[in-house]
Order: sequence, then C-alpha cells, then structure tokens
Amino acid sequence: MEICRSIAPYQYTISWYRPLVEATFLLPAKQREDNLIPGSRMSKLSRNIIFNLLGQSILLVLGFVAVRYIYRGLGEDALGIIYFALTASTVLSAMLDMGIGSSAIREISGCATSEPEYVADLVRTGSLFFWGIYILLALALFLAAPAIVSHWIKLKTLDSETAIRVLRVIGIASLAALPRTLYVGILRGLQRMEFNNLIDVATSGLQQFGTIAILLLGGGLLRVAHWFAVCFFASIAAYVVICSRLLSWRALVPGFSLSVVKRNLSFASNMAAASFLSIVESQADKAVVSKLMPIGMFGYYGIAYAAVSKGTLITGAIAQAALPSLCELHGTGNKTALLSQYSKLQDFLCFVTIPVFAAIPFAALPVFTFLLNAEAARLLLLPTTFLCLGSYLNGTLHAPYLFSLAVGRPDITARFNLYALFVVPPAATLLVYFFGLKGAGFSWVVYNLFSYVYAIPRICAECGLGISAPQWYGHVSRFLGPAAVVYGLAWTFCRTIGHSSISALAVGYALASLVFVCGSFLLIGTDLRNTLQGMVRNCRTKYAEVF
Repeated sequence: MEICRSIAPYQYTISWYRPLVEATFLLPAKQREDNLIPGSRMSKLSRNIIFNLLGQSILLVLGFVAVRYIYRGLGEDALGIIYFALTASTVLSAMLDMGIGSSAIREISGCATSEPEYVADLVRTGSLFFWGIYILLALALFLAAPAIVSHWIKLKTLDSETAIRVLRVIGIASLAALPRTLYVGILRGLQRMEFNNLIDVATSGLQQFGTIAILLLGGGLLRVAHWFAVCFFASIAAYVVICSRLLSWRALVPGFSLSVVKRNLSFASNMAAASFLSIVESQADKAVVSKLMPIGMFGYYGIAYAAVSKGTLITGAIAQAALPSLCELHGTGNKTALLSQYSKLQDFLCFVTIPVFAAIPFAALPVFTFLLNAEAARLLLLPTTFLCLGSYLNGTLHAPYLFSLAVGRPDITARFNLYALFVVPPAATLLVYFFGLKGAGFSWVVYNLFSYVYAIPRICAECGLGISAPQWYGHVSRFLGPAAVVYGLAWTFCRTIGHSSISALAVGYALASLVFVCGSFLLIGTDLRNTLQGMVRNCRTKYAEVF
C-alpha cells in the first residue's frame, strides 16, 4: 500500500529510540522475541510507542499553526466559537463512547488471531452504535444551535446568525469523533498505531495550512468552518479505508450481534460509566468558563488547555501503546511480567514527564504573546501552570489506571467518577466564579487530587499491584517535591533578574532541567536506570557508526 511506503522515512529515526522503548516497555527478553514484528527486530509495543510519540509531537506543533491567523484576522469571538464547537462535539463524543472504544481495544488485542469472526461481529456492532448515535447527535445539534447561542454563549462582536451557522458546521462535522473512536480502537487493538498517527498528522496539517490559505486569500469565518468540516470527514474516510484493509469491508458494515453485547456488557458498562462521568468532571472547567465568561475568554482558555494537553504526548503515547500489551500479559497469566511492566511504566512516567510539563509555563509568556498578545499571555500564565500541575498528577495515574483495566476492574474508576461528580463540578463552579481562568485551571488539580484520595488506595489493595497506597504516594512525591523546588527557584530567577526575557527563560529552564534530571536519576528504579544507561551507550555506538 502507498501509505506503508510513506512511513518508511521514519524507520531510521525510530531505530534511535528502540533501546529505550524496547527495554523499558516492558517485556522480558523472551516475550519481546515472541512479540516481534515479522521481518523486524522491533517489538509491536516499541513501534507503537514511537509512532505515538512522533505523531503527537508533530500534532503539538500543528495545533497552533492557524491560531495566530484566526485571532488576528477574525477576532477573539471567532476564535472562541471555533473552540467552543470543537470542544462541545469532542466532549459529547467522549461521553457517549459507552465503553465500546476501550472494549474494542481490549477484545481485539486478545482475540484478533484466535477469534476473527468474533472480532468482525464486535466491529459491526460497534459501527451500528456509533453511526446511529452520530446521526441523532448531529440532528440534535442542528436544532439546538440557536438556543445554545442565545442562552449559553456570550458574544461581543460576532453576530448570532453567523455563530449559529459556524456552530452547526463545525459541531456536526467534529461529532465524527464518535465513530472515529471505533476505528482508532481497531488500530490500537491490532497494535498498528502508525496508521492512526499518520492520518491524524496529515489531516491536522491539511486543516491548519488550509485555514491559513483561506484567511490570506480573504476568506471569512464561514469558509474556515467549512474547511474544518471537509478535513474532519476526510479523516474518517481515511480511517475507513485503512481499517477495511486490515480487517475487511464486511466487518465495517453496521450490524448487530447479541452474543457480542452479552460478552462485553459488564466491562463496557463499567467503562461507559467511568467515561461519561470522567468527561463531565474533567470538562467542568470549560463548561463553567463558557457560561460565566465571554466566549473570547473561552477561546483563550481553550488555547492554554490545548497547549497543556499536547504536553501529555509522552503519557498519552505510552498509555495508548501499553494497554493492549498489559491486557495481553494478563490474559496469558504472566503476573511477574505484568508487574514488571507496570513498575517500569510508572517509573518512566513519573521521571520523564516533569521536564515536559515544566517547560510549558516557561514558554507560556513568549508563545502566548506571539499567538495572541502580551495581556492575554499574562492572563493565561497562572491557569496554564495549574493545568500543567494537574496534567502531571493525571499522568502519574495512568499506570495504575491501565493496570486496573488490564485485570478487569474498570468498576473502581467508575465508582470514583460517581463520587467525584459531587465534588469536582461544584468546586469548578465556585473557583471560576471567584477566580476566573485561574480557578478553572486549579479545578483540574482538584480532580486529580481526589483521584489520589479514592482510586489509588483501592487499586493498590484490590488489583494485586504489589504495593500499598502510602508507598505509591511516596514514589510520586520523591519526584514532584524536588521538581517544585528546582523549577520554582529557576522561575523566580527568570522573573526577578532576567525580567522574563526569552533568553533568561530558556537558560533558567535548561539549568533547572539539568539539575533535576541528574538528581532524580538516582531516585528511579534500578531496572529503569540500567535501561537508560544502556540507551546512552547504544546511541553512542550508533553515532560512531554513522560518523
């Protein structure tokens, strides 16, 4: 296929990352040999992590390409209504996933080879559900758009008729994220994540650069909205083509299988409850901002949130690749390998992600000043910092959460999100009302701290994790504590002595990261430390071979 050849240029780059991801994630040598890709020495898990990292890194850059042009050319109301439409559709799609996406990953990863007919029935049933819900949601959004604009959104300069049309066009098209969930689940379950990353990067680049071209040629907001819609549907078409080649066209035709429903009802229902409630709670800050503050402020907050969420590329890339592998290890009954994989994953996420999230506040002032203006950059600095802290806490929860899914205990997360429903949205409302965007950012910290209090003790006690909750907290805090001191001192230096200049921020961050990495290297587990040292030696060898 042409798409396979287009991936070839990445293969040399991938070889440089192989020692880290292959040794760290996550399999003993014998199991890595069993999991090799035919004709390659790289394991499926290693390849998937690398493609996720590459894809999400490129999307991080592409995500901001058109923001400056939209803001400068169309104004903050236009920016706000676009982010509102995208966020609303994405949230609705995630809430109505009903656990089918996670069930698809879990079942396909374990049954694609042994039960191909069952996998085909699973995909057909999922297709019927997702496309049926999409049609209903699209119709509901079309009819509700006037009421949303009149009673929820606060416009300053944009007329309501244009806002309604933009909301309908972008909202209905972006609701395609719902059936897209199934196709992504298929690719992740088959551990072929190079395809979904390639599609996402290609369509995102097309969307961003096409938007810039439209604005440079004098096009308005409606033309931009229609271009967004074209790109969303092009992405779905690409997913359908790829999935049809990996499975078959027949497997993608919507259908219904009662045996599939019965087999997945328990797991999917718990995942559905967890997914629905977690979306309500994690998106509560945006909902409150969109209601209590002008739509332009929602656009600002959407940009900050997008910047921080892209900072999760490491946690997201590893988590997406690790879940099928964890499920496979649990299915084979290899508890030793499962615990080893979890331990390395937790260590790596705690250690590596701190410099990533610390970089965002250091870059916030110059980047947001370039994209928006100096006043908006100062307004977004503290909310962005809180979002980074919350996202780091959330990243440390990935490993135990994935472990609980792999051992079949999604009910823990579902119950946590039920209790959090009575804590997080009320807290977000009060925080936004009294503190504005700063309160919205801090509500994300509240959500993850509550997860620390409830979910972690239960996962440690009931999922056979092998450690107690206090031990888990101690493991996380031994990285987070030193990081707060080191980066806090560096930021204070940049603000007081360097006057927040770009050079001072860059030097301060670089020095702080060097101190943190060198100091924290002694805190990680022995297995991961040996792996990282081996990676350095391997890179030196590669460098010597090339030069």
